[in-house]
Parts: sequence; structure tokens; C-alpha cells
Amino acid sequence: MHPFDAFKQNPFPRKRSFIERLADVIVLNRFFLREGKQADIRVDDDVIVSSAESKIAEIQTLRSTGEIHGKHALGRQENYSFEDIVHDDAMKETFDGGLCFNQYLSPFNIHYLLFPTELTVKRMDYHPAFCRPIVFMKSGETRNERLVLYCEAKNGTPLVIVLVGSFLVSGIECLAHEGGRYKSAELMGGFKLGSTVMMLFPKDTVEPIAHDGDKLILGEPIARFL
Repeated sequence: MHPFDAFKQNPFPRKRSFIERLADVIVLNRFFLREGKQADIRVDDDVIVSSAESKIAEIQTLRSTGEIHGKHALGRQENYSFEDIVHDDAMKETFDGGLCFNQYLSPFNIHYLLFPTELTVKRMDYHPAFCRPIVFMKSGETRNERLVLYCEAKNGTPLVIVLVGSFLVSGIECLAHEGGRYKSAELMGGFKLGSTVMMLFPKDTVEPIAHDGDKLILGEPIARFL
């Protein structure tokens, strides 16, 4: 079965925009969720793989107080707070000083998403919203439609995966369920058009393998547990 059809059979319950439904009818979304080359992913248990075929926009340090500096967009820098990213004030202390991997998917990338490591999904929070073009407006990373997965890795490390909806279409598809246990590189979901994935880890739990600006394929190593 084509992975795109799996989303039809087990769709994430959300309201789909007119543009998204139109793109489904004219089969445009099949381009973004086209069947690409199947990756042969073989990594050690302590390796975290890339959830997406993407470019690393930035790897930043999380701060529970003050603003986190984002990259420049349209000639100005847009900053945001920790709560803007995770929508959960209670998690600030746990993730203070940790790392956030920000991955951008262009319209030319294959848009399937994989689980980055063996984990359990503890909670899922969906935040519907209008979707801005992230490539021009960094504020879209914190204000667009978002699905936040609060997880626990096999080794007990907490992590957060944030899926950010794309310009106008939104188009988040997810196969995860609360309480579900998933293996590294198992199919997690996908996007229509282009979007952003953020992965957050507490301080001193991971070290990056990839770097800012790197272009990654699905399942390529991105970090390692310490």
C-alpha cells in the first residue's frame, strides 16, 4: 500500500481547509507525498535519525526565560519564547538549556515523516491556526497550525516533536496515537506542500551529528544520545 493511502484510512482528526481539499482532488498532494526511494536505515540504538528530508534551519539552545533568537526573515529577526514552541509552561524547567533542532521542508522534498528514535507518545496536543509562509515569516513556526507530540525515548529521555503546518494548506497528517510505542524510522506521518519539524531535547541528553545548513535525507543521523 502506498503510504499516502495510509493517511486516508487512519487520518489525524482535524478540519481540512478548502485549499487542502482542492489539492487532494486534483492530486497535487500526491506530488509532495510521492513514493520515493525506500531508505535502508541501520543505526545504533543511541542514534537519532532525521524525521524528514529537509534542511536544518538551525540548532538552537532552549532558554526557559527570555526570548530565543530566531534566524532573520525579510531583513529582520523574529524572536520567540520557549512557551511559543511547546505550548506548555510546565516543561520549561525540564528543557532549560536543551537543544532544539529546526528542520525546514521545501516543496521539492519528499514529505513523509519518520519517528526519530524508538519512543512512546505520552501526549498529543493539536493547535489549529491560520498558516503563514515559513520561508518568509519565521513567526509561522510558532503561530501556524501545530501538532505537538510529547514523547519518551526508550532510554527514558523526554523529547518533544513539533509538526508545523504549511502555508495556507496546513496539511499535517499523523499516524501516532497517545500511548503508542514506535520504532526508530517507523512511518509517523507527512505534510502537504512544505513545512517545519522541531525536535526538542533536555540539556546534556544529546549531541548533534548534523549542523546548521545541512541537507538531510529521511533517516539520516542527526544526533546521538549522550
